Amino acid sequence: MNLRQVWKPIAQFLSGVLLIAGISGIIWVLVPRPKAPEAWQIIRPPIDVAALALYDGAIWAGGRDGVVRIDPVSGALLEDVRIEGNALRFVYALLVTREGDLWIGHDRGIHRLHQGRWEHMRTIGDVPLARVYALLQTRDGAIWIGTETGLLRYRHNDATFFTRDDGLASNVVSVLFEDSRGVVWAGNGMTMEGGLSSWDGTAWRTYEGLVHPMINAIIEDHNGVLWFGAGFAARGGISRFDGTTWSVITRADGLAGDKVRSLFQDAYGGIWAGSEYDGVAHLTNNGWEVFDADDGFSGAETKAIMQTPDGDMWFGTDNGITRMRASFFDQRANH
Repeated sequence: MNLRQVWKPIAQFLSGVLLIAGISGIIWVLVPRPKAPEAWQIIRPPIDVAALALYDGAIWAGGRDGVVRIDPVSGALLEDVRIEGNALRFVYALLVTREGDLWIGHDRGIHRLHQGRWEHMRTIGDVPLARVYALLQTRDGAIWIGTETGLLRYRHNDATFFTRDDGLASNVVSVLFEDSRGVVWAGNGMTMEGGLSSWDGTAWRTYEGLVHPMINAIIEDHNGVLWFGAGFAARGGISRFDGTTWSVITRADGLAGDKVRSLFQDAYGGIWAGSEYDGVAHLTNNGWEVFDADDGFSGAETKAIMQTPDGDMWFGTDNGITRMRASFFDQRANH
């Protein structure tokens, strides 16, 4: 076979790829997309947003392409954050500590902003930091770090590393939460084995029989009920635990989609549940309401949710940020 025979099918394949890409681009430009309500703001860049935090007067948004700073008033991009000239990649977690530091968990460990200077933390104690998925500061001041190889607790220069051998449900920890009783919850939403564990200060406990084994988000509502967002692809939902009884919420009950990617309770008591493919659902006294692409929502997958002190809601998605101003909810309340 000569070179021409080898390259001809390759060239035909590449031509087909370029043709499809060109058609997709034309469709993207020409096909009208729903316009967001006036009280919403769509912010791009950033595009992929997996974590949000309010720090030092700015919204920090982290994701696949690094970290940016956004003006919380105008929504304008303030800075594409670069450390020693380099952008971070695959940012999974942002933590603002009570000491005033910012911790960023990403695929190469942690970067900490302390007194205006960046520090790259590749190890803590003698524990090497693998990909960091989750960060939590508990009431006792300890920093908990969820990684792809285990869970690290760091306090006063003392580091303790937990793995499945110590009672964790999984060595992968991608979500962390401390409840009102001081119990630390650790979930795995990154691998199919999933897993949910709780630490009462003495020992680990694991849980089975949830709506789905992969745990993606954990919150505690104002009534002390724990919500566990779970799922993979088109399967999953929410498992709720009131301290005695477990219950389940799925798409059939009003969720945007069965896989729950993120959870948040706003200052008004509403529960937000972000989905993998179908926008976000909002639970109030009137039941569930879904906001998705048909309403002008920025992306299909809602990965991060936060509320600023002015009452605005911020949603990090796979296609930018959707900001719902507090006036949007005021307008709806008056109708």
